[in-house]
Amino acid sequence: MPTLEFKITVPEGTTVTITGLEGAVAPASVMTQEEAVERYWRDYLSDNTRKLFRQAAAIETFSGPGYTLEDIAQHLSLDYESVRSFAQTQGRTARRWRDETGTPEPIRLEAENYGEAASGMRTSYHLPQGVAETIDILARA
Repeated sequence: MPTLEFKITVPEGTTVTITGLEGAVAPASVMTQEEAVERYWRDYLSDNTRKLFRQAAAIETFSGPGYTLEDIAQHLSLDYESVRSFAQTQGRTARRWRDETGTPEPIRLEAENYGEAASGMRTSYHLPQGVAETIDILARA
């Protein structure tokens, strides 16, 4: 959803009334974390990026944080390159969210550390605090 900005200069003491905003979506800055996660999940993410984050949430819920894209790929029965592509693609979505809301994207893989994994050096990740639980609820709906 593009951002539309109006700038109106009026004489001091003038009252400006705007009507017709009853169904408008609240800006991300006034949404709760759960509302922002839900909006990002439903309105911004593609099916593939939902798969990526749904699996990250499942791993984090059952095993805790500190998983690699390779771990996510194994759980999805996909190759590493496909999951890496999902992660790269969501970068454009994240940028769109930041441009439109002025806030960090509510669902993101945050790097934990870079270290040795089964197939070489890999970055391990975690979701922001509380996001895995919200994704689990949204994925079931």
